[in-house]
Amino acid sequence: MEGIREGAAGSKALEIFGERMIEGDFRPGGFAEYQVKDLGMGVDVVEGAEDDDVVVLPGASLWKQLFTSMVANGQGKLGTQGVISVIQNINGMNQ
Repeated sequence: MEGIREGAAGSKALEIFGERMIEGDFRPGGFAEYQVKDLGMGVDVVEGAEDDDVVVLPGASLWKQLFTSMVANGQGKLGTQGVISVIQNINGMNQ
């Protein structure tokens, strides 16, 4: 954390949630299941659109998939920083 905290990658969110991720503190500030809903509204509009002027946001689709995995694993009521658990599972680093 110290190596990136002061650089371009540093942010208030990193300060707050970075330490929580490292410590395994996934208390919610915002629920992962709400992220699925919110990201879904934007992603679903893009997927169903017939307008050539629609902007595709691949990052939103990726984050929706990650948060959907949290919900599927019974972690929908955890904070969004709990997404690290999905990344750990993908990499065989189960806690």
